[in-house]
Amino acid sequence: MSPMIEPTESVSSEPPDFLTLDEAAAVLRVGRSTAYGEANAFERSGGRTGIPVVRYGKQFRVPRCLLEEQLGGPITWPLPTEAGTQEPTTRSSRRAKRTERSVASRSTAQLSLAIES
Repeated sequence: MSPMIEPTESVSSEPPDFLTLDEAAAVLRVGRSTAYGEANAFERSGGRTGIPVVRYGKQFRVPRCLLEEQLGGPITWPLPTEAGTQEPTTRSSRRAKRTERSVASRSTAQLSLAIES
């Protein structure tokens, strides 16, 4: 019987060879819609303009080497998560943030009622 190998998640200081379009948008400091527009422009123009992408099925992937070539240097990794910078978001992370805000607002309302009493 072979031992079970569990997948491990590690945060690497090296960027992946292929970035998601959301990650590329964060590197370029543009919005998600702009990134998708530029990816579509890259496909329509035959690679003359836009964000360099490769399509795998319905998904876009941005080859790091082409992005770095277009930018003229290496990208910074991991992506900054400071206030004011944009980080790639997923539907679940947006939902979690919305839930946190909702819970926080209810807690504040309950606290103000307790203070008034």
